[in-house]
Amino acid sequence: MKQWISGIAAASVLSAMAMALTPRGSVRQVTRLCCGLLCALAVAAPILRLDYQALGASIALYKQQADAITSQAEEEGKMLERTYIQDKCRTYILSKAAQLGAQTGEVTVTARWDDGDGVWYPWTVSVEGAYHAGLAAAIEGELGVPAERQDWHAR
Repeated sequence: MKQWISGIAAASVLSAMAMALTPRGSVRQVTRLCCGLLCALAVAAPILRLDYQALGASIALYKQQADAITSQAEEEGKMLERTYIQDKCRTYILSKAAQLGAQTGEVTVTARWDDGDGVWYPWTVSVEGAYHAGLAAAIEGELGVPAERQDWHAR
């Protein structure tokens, strides 16, 4: 960058000296044209010396890195969504248990990804406490987790 700015400054000084020493008339017009070209060349020098192969490789590398970051962000978003769904289902079960008078301890919900719909849905439920038919029916009816994927263990 410093070299480029020095080149522009040198071209400008050289052009100013040439214009000051050139007499009026057609020679001055040609000198002005040459000085303009010299200054334009000094400004465009980095573009003329650009390594297009290295630039292409850098752009490809940046695209790969951007794709990796995007993919990672999507994956993290899916995991956050999974955690959210599991927590909401767990909260629902605990609330429903309290409403039905079921004695429960810890409740764990495991969500599964559905590629067809592109959503998480509750897959299994583990309830610490004695089996409660009303709560089991609510889990199946509201959350879609059938009895065979519900695990009940007494405390």
